[in-house]
Amino acid sequence: MLPKQRQQTIVDLVNDRNGCSVDELADEIGVSAATIRRDLRELEDRSLIERTHGGATPVVSHGKPYEKRKVYNIDQKRAIAERAIDEIHEKQVVSFDSGSTLIEVAKRVPSELSITPVTRMPAIASELSERGHEVSLTGGTYQTESHSCVGPWADERIQQLNADLLLLGTDGIDEEGLTAQDIQQAQSKRTLIANAKRIVLVADHSKFGDKHAFQFASHSSIDSLITDADVSQPIRDELAAAGVEIVDNADS
Repeated sequence: MLPKQRQQTIVDLVNDRNGCSVDELADEIGVSAATIRRDLRELEDRSLIERTHGGATPVVSHGKPYEKRKVYNIDQKRAIAERAIDEIHEKQVVSFDSGSTLIEVAKRVPSELSITPVTRMPAIASELSERGHEVSLTGGTYQTESHSCVGPWADERIQQLNADLLLLGTDGIDEEGLTAQDIQQAQSKRTLIANAKRIVLVADHSKFGDKHAFQFASHSSIDSLITDADVSQPIRDELAAAGVEIVDNADS
């Protein structure tokens, strides 16, 4: 395993388990404890984990959950993004929701593809503009935690859209539908869905089975799901009953 891959595995394990010991990481990855300690020092310097006596914990305690999500399951998010690009076609009005996976999608939109992109996430606008696309931002109240815009101003702008395609993110998906941790995020996602002809959900495996406080959509609200892993059978059954196309194992 290359050092970069090993360090990404460490970050994933620490986040998945809400902390790991050096011995646990060494045993899981198959390297020496000394190698793990060196990796932990470097990862802490990059603010990707917090070192503790004998191990590491997630950096979520610093109040920057988005910074953690940005590097969490990054290889899987990139694979999802590569597949999601196939959904974008010439001359479309494309609405980008917020989230780290959607930033990866924005990084891959070809410069020569003529589209009209709209987003409520400044980081996505920046990525698209670097590729020569003229991007419209919804405006609204900027949320530091999500790095995206919400609220009445954002929703009013979204309501003026006639999007051909919405690339949608979610905090969780289970047998009952799609959920968000924040009520304003949930409302903005509902508005995005209501103003798009085709809705494609991009979600890595960590979102499956998670149920948060605010449901913003049923399975029937989306047309397609692109993910990196096999969808569990109960969720797959509900999605199939709603007529949702499932594109899993995006990295295969």
